[in-house]
Amino acid sequence: MNGTGGDAVPDPDVEITAGVRADELTFHEVPEVVSRTRTEPDGEGTAGSDRSGVPYGVRTGTVYRDVRVDYRLAARLTDPAGTPDG
Repeated sequence: MNGTGGDAVPDPDVEITAGVRADELTFHEVPEVVSRTRTEPDGEGTAGSDRSGVPYGVRTGTVYRDVRVDYRLAARLTDPAGTPDG
């Protein structure tokens, strides 16, 4: 996945994807977005988005047209030695 992170996690144990689209989108406030992954006891994860029609630095009052945002969260557990679980 390009955009804001989302580098590949090989063979993830869990993967969540979502996509939205809109003909028009206007922001009344600039959103504060924080995205992070956490795995316990040990693991690795990634999250990120691909966008079209809307920039990463949105502006209030601007009408964005033909918008699409795809988001992906993926994670996998590893054993304490750092090798993937079998």
